[in-house]
Amino acid sequence: MPQAARVEQDQSSYGWVIVFAGLIISLCMYGVIESFAIMFKPIAAQFAWDRGTVSVASMISWISFGLSSLICGRLSDRFGSKWVIIAGGLFFVAGTFLMSQVQSLWQLYVYFGVVLAIGRSATGVPMVALVTKWFVKRQGLALAIAQSQNVGSAVFAPLAVFLLAHNDWRWSYIWLGLITLVVLPLSLLMRDKQVAPAQKSGSARKHDPVYVSAPVSAPGMTLGEAMRTRAFWTLNFMVLGCCMCHSCILLHGFNHMTDVGVLESVAARVVMLMAVFGMVGKIINGLLADRIGAKWAIAFFLGLQAVMIPFFIEARQPPSFYSWAILFGLGFGGPMPVYAMLFREYFGTRAIGTILGAFFMVASIGMGSGGMIGGLLHTQFGDYVVPFLTSTSTGVLAALLALTLPAPKRVMRLPVPQVALQTS
Repeated sequence: MPQAARVEQDQSSYGWVIVFAGLIISLCMYGVIESFAIMFKPIAAQFAWDRGTVSVASMISWISFGLSSLICGRLSDRFGSKWVIIAGGLFFVAGTFLMSQVQSLWQLYVYFGVVLAIGRSATGVPMVALVTKWFVKRQGLALAIAQSQNVGSAVFAPLAVFLLAHNDWRWSYIWLGLITLVVLPLSLLMRDKQVAPAQKSGSARKHDPVYVSAPVSAPGMTLGEAMRTRAFWTLNFMVLGCCMCHSCILLHGFNHMTDVGVLESVAARVVMLMAVFGMVGKIINGLLADRIGAKWAIAFFLGLQAVMIPFFIEARQPPSFYSWAILFGLGFGGPMPVYAMLFREYFGTRAIGTILGAFFMVASIGMGSGGMIGGLLHTQFGDYVVPFLTSTSTGVLAALLALTLPAPKRVMRLPVPQVALQTS
């Protein structure tokens, strides 16, 4: 086997190592973040804070996540993803332990809203950018697996309920911090994809490949060029509506179920079931997008999550919540890996980290505002009917926007000559 082919095969195999190591990292991080929804009531009760006040921590977290994603995306494009991901792991572990020391509102906002958010963002955009560079074939499946972090709630929701049954919320966060230590060795497995330059300098032979870790120019648009397309703004408004739709449920769904009389252990199982089917939804949507196209696949799943929310409002018995969790989980879990596919189709990989960083910023605004608005409206109206119906409307708008996406070739037609000139 030629040396170049052998190296390429080794790279392809190692790409799956990155995918599954990234999956476990994201599972832990997402699980700890989502455990905040279960710690919500005990924290609020201890300090006599209303739900709107505590929900602001989620908004700060998502804004911090989005801003940090912009920075981490640029760092990933410039220096590669590996060291950004390692630094993120260190931040996240420290932030989890710090949560056990919260004594005032500003500490909650800083530890949960800033430190944990920075750690998670450093393994968000860089991980997605890394996977999109390692995979061309089976990219939808690879992205779906690497971004199946939602299933972290399947482990961490019942775990958080168990920890709270035997400890207070402070000791529960200490135990979660010990668990997140696994992130550190896994982050060391990250590797920026090696690429072969067109020609070596000096006396080396022309056809001998040289493999280097530093990122090189790839075809596609810069962030500025992407921002001049309709597809860029359509995708960003889509994710804004999509994230506002499900973030309110993710932050307040557990509270709503216990408010209407569901046992905490049952509510945790509902969250667990939703998380498992969220992962299933990601994989199904990734495979479906590879077959029928990302646009149609994402529109279906966006619509599914939106129409399931009214059923959640009306549910009162465990079987109804379990049935809802399956369908809503499929709907809310499916879209995210397909967004990355669409961005690659429309804008290429030249500045994929930077473009995804901007996209994650918009997504973060949606996630933060959905949860915060849910808390504020609950404080105003005393229940979650109005917040959840607001979520439904934003989800429907996102699904309709997906149907208006243009064909990728039309988006790339005009900018390509300019990009080719710049990279030649």
